[in-house]
Parts: sequence; C-alpha cells; structure tokens
Amino acid sequence: MQMGSGHWAAMTISVAVRLGFFEGLEQGPVSSVSLSAGYHPESVERLLRGCVALGALHEVEAGVFGLTEMGQLLVSSHPRSLRDAMVMMTDPGHWHSWYQLEHTVTTGQPAYQKALGVSNVFDYFASQPEEAERFNRSMASMTRAFVQQLKAAYDISRFALIADIGGGHGQFLGALLQGASGSRGLLFDLETVLAGADQELSALGVSERVEKVAGSFFESIPAGADLYLLKHILHDWTDEQCAQILGHVSTAMKPGSTLLIAEMLLAEPPQISPAAMMDLNMMVMTGGRERTAAQYEKLLQGAGLQIRRILALEGPYQLLEAQR
Repeated sequence: MQMGSGHWAAMTISVAVRLGFFEGLEQGPVSSVSLSAGYHPESVERLLRGCVALGALHEVEAGVFGLTEMGQLLVSSHPRSLRDAMVMMTDPGHWHSWYQLEHTVTTGQPAYQKALGVSNVFDYFASQPEEAERFNRSMASMTRAFVQQLKAAYDISRFALIADIGGGHGQFLGALLQGASGSRGLLFDLETVLAGADQELSALGVSERVEKVAGSFFESIPAGADLYLLKHILHDWTDEQCAQILGHVSTAMKPGSTLLIAEMLLAEPPQISPAAMMDLNMMVMTGGRERTAAQYEKLLQGAGLQIRRILALEGPYQLLEAQR
C-alpha cells in the first residue's frame, strides 16, 4: 500500500510547500487557523496532519504545528533546501510524463513526448518559464550539497582553467572556484540559460574569473581548458547523443586535459540503488538513462578517451576521470 499511495505523499508535501505552509512555520509552531488565512481552514488542518503522518511536521498541541528536521529542508532559506525539488517533481511536465510510463515500457518511446507533445523536454521548458525556473533552482539546490561531496574527494585547484559544459547558471562552477582561488572558469551553455548566470556568479564572488560562452554541446565545445566538467549531463541523452557530446569534448581537449564526469552509476551486478529509480526518471523525462561503468567506458573509448579512475562520493554519485 505504501508504494501504491506514493503519489498521495508527493502531492501532500507539494501542496503544503506551494501554499507556503512550511515557510509559515519557519519561526516556530503556528496554529492551522493562522496558516489558513484565505484558504479553507478544515482542509488546511487535514493537509497539515497528512504532513505529520509523513514526518515533515509534528503537532505540538491540538491544531498547532511545527517543523521537524525533515520539514526544515522544505523551507527556501535552508542551505540544503529541497523546496523547489519537491515542487518540481509534481509540476505538470513531470507529473503528466510519469503517468505515461506504461507507454514508454510498451513502445520504447519517451513518455514526455506523448504527455507533453514535444520532441525534446527542454523545448517544453522553453515554453513554460515558471516550471523551467523552478527546475533550474532545484538543480542549483542539489548542486550545493554535491559540491561539498566533490571537494572532499577531488582536488580541482590544480587546474588553471575549468570548463563546466552545460553548466546552467554557474552554481556548480562558481562554488568550485570559491575553493580554488588560482583557477579561472568557463561557463558553457545555451544563450537563454546563460542569461540567468550573472546574478549567481556575482553572489558567489567569482564573476570576474568566469567567462561565459554560449553554444550547444551538440555542435562544438570551447577548446583549451585544463579540466572539463560534465555534471549530470550525459544521463539526459541517448548513447548516440552522448557519443556526439563526448566527441566534441575530446576534440576540445588539449594534451594533458582531464574530463570529469559526475553521474550515478548502475551497479554490476544489479542491486537496490537510487540509480535504478533515477534511470526510470531519465527514461520517462528525457529519453536518456543511467549507465554502468562499463557502458561509460565504451562511450568514452568511442571518443578516444580512457577512464583513469572512478571515485565514489558520500552521496549516490560517482566521479569518472578520463583523459586521452
């Protein structure tokens, strides 16, 4: 039953987040009546009790609710906030696409194409700026936690020029540069995406050390960086598309350049792992996939690159270091 009612839990938390109830409890316990202004009081209280059942809130006394440790992660001010990620997963684009999982399993065609009527999920985001912005914010919030894991496992300060390919608003690159004062950055993404990077890079205090370059990694990639980063990029795409991307990275790399890929790896032999569910999400949302180390090795070899080492991080992700 818990598996079958999983969508109940997702929507319960999402609605409470969207209506600002977790933000309203940030300063301490509040009555459901106070949170109900403008809404239906009885329904609000029932929703909050649902959040209690899920462990996100606790009922201090009858009708008075407070945040649990889990609930604190659903407030935007938390340094590891998952607020936008929770809402993003129940946004129409995500929700309707997952409803078409059966279509993908029976036909092999990406669910999002049937659900959203687009050939590329990023075309959908281009037409839905509110969802796109929430997606970008949720990726940025997940990046903040990932950066600390990477820094603990890999020294990027030895690279003079670091290129983040498909780097979005620069949250990842900027956070890395904060710990590498002698390094410069190159942020590469579509022009429409880079438009939102200035504020992020300025807030991180690294804007003067970052060059923004607009383009598509399906066409070409800026040459001459010492370190190329592909963070959570390749799992969005098919093997054929990954071969294109990696081919362009290989062409751009100079002698001695390093490529660092950050992805979840499917275990060999298969075992219970977050990567298996993320693999399904990629199948539904992008037509991409998570891969085993052997599958990445084959893709890299096709681009003239060799895996030098694989590093496990504290969370579910691994780093694949490759060179020519």
